[in-house]
Amino acid sequence: MTDIDFYILSAQQPVQRLDFACRLIEKAYRSRCKVYVNFDNEAQAKAFDEQLWSYRDSSFIPHALLGPSTSENKVEENCPVHLGYGDLQPPHFDVMVNLATEIPPTHARYKRLLEVVIQQDAVLAATRDHYRFYKERGYPINNIDMRISD
Repeated sequence: MTDIDFYILSAQQPVQRLDFACRLIEKAYRSRCKVYVNFDNEAQAKAFDEQLWSYRDSSFIPHALLGPSTSENKVEENCPVHLGYGDLQPPHFDVMVNLATEIPPTHARYKRLLEVVIQQDAVLAATRDHYRFYKERGYPINNIDMRISD
């Protein structure tokens, strides 16, 4: 069963949420996990693609952007991090970072699913709905309160 982690930040700005997601992805990548980052749409995925390239001068996170022209046959199996939206997701990945407002129907294929919560009304509403969804289905949920350390 998928383990669900909610990282609760005191941050209020979406860019802070994305910066924290970069940290999570880097940590998972360094632990040799394959990571899929889920977004609502192509514009969000492309913006995050740019953010990962410039995340930190001392860091490199190899990643690929999935899009409408990507087919199951073209998913780069050796790439440890994929960014995407919609139905096309890489097979056999360990971790999903869900930054979308919806939970993808394939969420259960991952060993771990990470949600990043900031103190912004739209994000709070979406992640509360996600929490309720996971809880009703019996998923093990961990709340990691980062408000103490951020």
